[in-house]
Amino acid sequence: MFTPIRVLANNGPVRVELARWNDQLVVIKKLQNNSQMFSDRLQREAEVLQKLKHVNIVSLLYSQGNMIVYSYVHGVNLSEALQAGALPISRSIKIIIDVLKGLSFTHKNGIIHFDVKPGNIIVRGESALIADFGFAKDQALTAITSDNVMLGTPNYMAPEQFRGERDDPRSDLYAVGAVLYHMLTGFPPYSKQVIQFLIGDRTVELEPLPPSAALLSNIVYKSLSYLPEQRYQDADTMIEHLSKAIGIA
Repeated sequence: MFTPIRVLANNGPVRVELARWNDQLVVIKKLQNNSQMFSDRLQREAEVLQKLKHVNIVSLLYSQGNMIVYSYVHGVNLSEALQAGALPISRSIKIIIDVLKGLSFTHKNGIIHFDVKPGNIIVRGESALIADFGFAKDQALTAITSDNVMLGTPNYMAPEQFRGERDDPRSDLYAVGAVLYHMLTGFPPYSKQVIQFLIGDRTVELEPLPPSAALLSNIVYKSLSYLPEQRYQDADTMIEHLSKAIGIA
């Protein structure tokens, strides 16, 4: 029996609630209508999460019909943490490394998240977990999203993903770079000109990182490369470079 506590989000057909279940706090995501498209997407999210048991990924506890139940993570949403502006460099790097650890595991299991953004990252101090695999693609399963359909958030979306291409894990690494940029500057890359950049306007300039974050410039700019082949080719390599930047490795 689920005991509702409060509504966390109520966006169109999807409702998210904090509840108590079996003496623990949980997050319930459920549909409010009979849309077959959203039902298929919710069921795919549950299938994906069943493969992803990792310390840096919010865990699936239960699923049935048009409802999935996540474990509750005591922390703050990164988008909320960023409302006060840029975060300290050391904290930003540690959070991003945790996100990359989760993505490394995800990619090795043939899954691409496709919606890495501050709103889908839960922060606990200097650690982090990835949430919401509603847009994810499992390359081992039949796709439920047609080609050339754009899913994601433009401020953190790779150009190829903006074009509707959903087959490259390096799209997630672009998103990680965009999130890191936001944490270091206080605003997402390209801001109001992001659509111009995504459609291929190479004259759009990326504002430089603050001088205090200059040691991360090469890493951030590499991850934000327009072409996937110019980015990091896997999450582990990006982790290695970030770790060296702050003397962790």
